Amino acid sequence: MKNTLIAAALFSLGLSGCATSNNDALLGAGLTALQGLTLSKSQLQAEASLSAKQMDAENKLAPASDPYSQRLSSLTRGLTSIDGTPLNFQVYLDDEINAFAMPDGTVRVYSGLMDVMQDDELMAVIGHEVGHIKFEHSLSRYKTAYLTSAARQAATAAGGTVGALAASEYAEIGTQFLGAQFSQKDELQSDAYGVEVLCQLNMDPYAAMRAQQKLMQHAGSGGGLFSSHPATSKRIELAREAAANSNCR
Repeated sequence: MKNTLIAAALFSLGLSGCATSNNDALLGAGLTALQGLTLSKSQLQAEASLSAKQMDAENKLAPASDPYSQRLSSLTRGLTSIDGTPLNFQVYLDDEINAFAMPDGTVRVYSGLMDVMQDDELMAVIGHEVGHIKFEHSLSRYKTAYLTSAARQAATAAGGTVGALAASEYAEIGTQFLGAQFSQKDELQSDAYGVEVLCQLNMDPYAAMRAQQKLMQHAGSGGGLFSSHPATSKRIELAREAAANSNCR
């Protein structure tokens, strides 16, 4: 993957016969792609914050006075940070059954998910998403989305479309980030952390299993958690085992 992206950037930088006005754009796009390979965690988190800001602008955020916001605020009061990364929770007023967490600590929960989950089930899903931050799954996935966007800039710079791509860069990266699927290993690791969060909050650890069961029941809705975090019988059984082996209460 990395070699392909480097090649795309260097190919663009090496094109001959381009108009002088395109040279700076080619250089900038190529450097963007190459820089992505060496971005630090803090740099990637800063980029993720910009993507989150763009996504917030394109979705309907529930105000603090909204019942959905009040419920989420009450439930997550004990979750302020994870391994030094501050967490911020907000609700998207959207019927989609979905939630996501970005490496900068942004956690967004869709009202559609809140409608079908009891409090402890909802917290199992949120704990799972926070797990993706803790174990840096979200960081890796965001980096891949960033590199893909950077390579596209490099490959199209010669056509003079860099400006248009740059204007929508963060929205594109956010879309790619949400659409990508985590590995089964990452999902199971975050599932286990979701049970741990339930224990920390003195909630029923078996809620993680019930949340997975509900996701399977609503799988016909498509999109959202169903495409990026598909529930399976194996995950349900492992959630049951994690609850049984937990130190809750």
